[in-house]
Amino acid sequence: MPERIPGSATIEFVGELTIRSAVESRERLLAALDGASTVWANISPDTVIDLTFVQLIEAARRTAREAGGEFRLSEPAAGQLRETLARGGFLATSQDREFWLLQSEVC
Repeated sequence: MPERIPGSATIEFVGELTIRSAVESRERLLAALDGASTVWANISPDTVIDLTFVQLIEAARRTAREAGGEFRLSEPAAGQLRETLARGGFLATSQDREFWLLQSEVC
């Protein structure tokens, strides 16, 4: 797990992360983003995930970046999250893979 930076927050996601839990997930993300320069997300590989959750994470990334902060994953996407990302085309660019899979392109 990456070293934590002072002023950072960690948010844990487990269970069902679908459209049914989108409002709760959104509220938790906004609370974590409020006042933290860096937010780390721990997403359990055993979770049930749909594209709604992926879209919330993408919005959190954008919100953090616009506020001059960072939104990062603690571990590479795995399990159903990785499958959902691949099916949804969220691993198409090197920037996407760097964020979701913690992979850097080496030239």
